[in-house]
Amino acid sequence: MAEPIESKRIAIVGGTLIDGSGRDPVKNATVVIEGERIAGVGAGSPVPKGAMVIDAGGRTILPGIIDCHVHGTYRARDMRQHLLNAPTYNVLRSTAVLKETLACGVTTARDMGGADAGFREAIAEGYIDGPRLLISIAMISQTGGHGDAWVPAGLRVQKRAWLPSPVADGVDEVRRLVRHVLMAGADFIKICATGGITSVTDSWDEPQFTLDEIKVAVAEAAMRRKTVAVHAEGVDGIRTALEANIHSLEHGWFIDEQCADKMISTGTWWVPTLALVPLSLEHRKANTAWDKQQLANEASKEHEIFERMQKQIPLWKHAVKKGVRVAFGTDQSHRLLVGENLVELRFMVEWLGMTPMQALVSATGQAAECIGRNDVGVLEAGRYADVLVVEGDPLANIRILEERARLKLVMKAGRAFTNTL
Repeated sequence: MAEPIESKRIAIVGGTLIDGSGRDPVKNATVVIEGERIAGVGAGSPVPKGAMVIDAGGRTILPGIIDCHVHGTYRARDMRQHLLNAPTYNVLRSTAVLKETLACGVTTARDMGGADAGFREAIAEGYIDGPRLLISIAMISQTGGHGDAWVPAGLRVQKRAWLPSPVADGVDEVRRLVRHVLMAGADFIKICATGGITSVTDSWDEPQFTLDEIKVAVAEAAMRRKTVAVHAEGVDGIRTALEANIHSLEHGWFIDEQCADKMISTGTWWVPTLALVPLSLEHRKANTAWDKQQLANEASKEHEIFERMQKQIPLWKHAVKKGVRVAFGTDQSHRLLVGENLVELRFMVEWLGMTPMQALVSATGQAAECIGRNDVGVLEAGRYADVLVVEGDPLANIRILEERARLKLVMKAGRAFTNTL
C-alpha cells in the first residue's frame, strides 16, 4: 500500500514543470499540494509555511499519465493454466498488475474490459494500489466476434468469471446488455466493431455489428450521460463505428482519409495503441514458450498487421497534422506491456509525427478530456495531485520515461507511491 506523506501540505520545488496543457515548460517551478489536490503552481513561488518540501531540482515535474486503454485484470495466457486457476486467484493476482501499472507512472486508466466496480472501488478506497479506474466491465461482442470466447470444441471458455457474458446479437439484445453493464456501474461502454488479434473465430479486419446495433449502444449510453469506445482495426468496421457517432476509436490502425475527415468533423477521439503489435513481434522472437501459448493465430495476424502498419504511417502523420484528436492508450493486458505503458510515447513520436510535447499532452491534458475528467491530467489548482518527478528532460528524449529508475516520484492524489527524492 502507498504510504501517505505525513504533512497535509507539500511543496515540490525547483524542477522544470511540464503541466500537461501544452504550455511552455516553466523552470524553477513550485507545485503546492494540500491533501489530495493541487493548491497552486508557479515559477519560483514561495514555499508555504509548514509545508513538507520535496526538492525536484534539475528534474522534470509532470502530471500523472492517463492510459485510455488498459485491461488491468489477470488471466493466464496458457489456456491449460487458465482452466486450473480459480477465479479468486485471478482477482488477487490482478492486484499486482494494477500496482505495476501505477508504478510506471500511470495514475488514471480506462479499463476496456475485465475490471468490474469492485476493482474500481477497492482502489478508490485505498485497499489496493493502482491507477484510479474508469470501467466498461464487459467488451460487448456479437456471436463469433472479438469478445466471444467460444472455441471449436463447442463451449465458451469463461475468461473472467466475475463478468456477465459480453455476447449480444441484434438491436434489442445490444440494448439489454448495454443497460445491464450500466446498471452494474460501467463508466462507459466498450463494443467491438471488428475482429481482433487474440480472438479465435474471426479475422482482425472483418466488420462486426451493424450500424443500427452500434447506434443503439451509443443512444443507450447517452441516456445515462455515458460514452462509447469502439474496438475497430479494419477500415470497414471503423467506417460503421464512425457513422454511429462514437466517442473514441480504439486501435483504428487502418483509417483512411475519409475516416480521418469524419473524425475531425465529429471530434471523435483516436486511441491508436501503436506499440502493441511491434513489441509483441519482438517478444515472440525472444520467448518461444509465450508464442506457443496462443489459441488464436496471433502470429500471422500480427505479421500481417505490422506490414500494413508501415504503409499507414504517412497517412497517420497527415491525419494528426490535420487535427484528428489523439489520446494515449496502450492496450496493456496480461498478454503484454504491464508496467511498460510509457513505451507508447516513443511510437507516437516516431509513427504519428508528434513532438515529445504533443505526445505528453496526449497522455495528460488531452487524455483527461477524452475520458471526461477535468480533475486530472493538468497540474493546476483544484485538480488531483497526480505528479511525476523524472530524472532528465523528456522533451529532449521521450524514451527516458521508459526507464523506471528515472521515476523519482510517483504521486497519486497527494500520496507518494514511489519517492526516492
